[in-house]
Amino acid sequence: MSHFNNANRRRLLGRLSRKLAYTAPVLALVAGGVTLQNALDDESADAGLSGLSLFLASAHAEAGPESQGEADGEAESEGEAEGEAEGEAASAEAVRRPDGYAPAYNEDGDNPAELLAQGEALYYDTSLSGNGLACASCHGSDGNDVGYQATFEQPFPHRVAMADNQFGLSEVHADEMTQICMVAPMEAEPLAWGSEELTSLAAYVVEVQRRFAGEPHDL
Repeated sequence: MSHFNNANRRRLLGRLSRKLAYTAPVLALVAGGVTLQNALDDESADAGLSGLSLFLASAHAEAGPESQGEADGEAESEGEAEGEAEGEAASAEAVRRPDGYAPAYNEDGDNPAELLAQGEALYYDTSLSGNGLACASCHGSDGNDVGYQATFEQPFPHRVAMADNQFGLSEVHADEMTQICMVAPMEAEPLAWGSEELTSLAAYVVEVQRRFAGEPHDL
């Protein structure tokens, strides 16, 4: 009799231990909307729960890293998008006239001859760029004006495709166009606002625009 009670007690304790061991995974599945059948005998329950435990471990091993990888990828994509947006904003600020800025050249023409002569010299100066280009490398020399869109026939400020597409500026002044050429095709730092280099180059570009449009100019 005593032997029977001890065996029965061990059996009950074993069942209780197994139920406690599998309580967490079962509750997790129920919480996820999975319904478990309770009409199982002791042996089939043991086998089913053991299989369930292996299934949960496998599912966690497969889904966990993949889900984490997807989350990391989404976060990385968002970070790249934010970085690109910040980079474009920073570039636009570098080529846009600062607030309150007053240029020292006249965008309607009639600029001093010495200012235009200095601008013409810089127009051919490859030392301004970071890649050996000069303004004339893309836009021609000796009055052979090339590389301009039809919008260049309009007086400044006007739309320039590169300024709009790359920097988000719907229209630009001559000095802003000069800065864009410095930063983009010529791969250099923008010129200092108010500097002689920027002022003279912008004044020269104004006359190039007038020449390109077939209007009277001082070149």
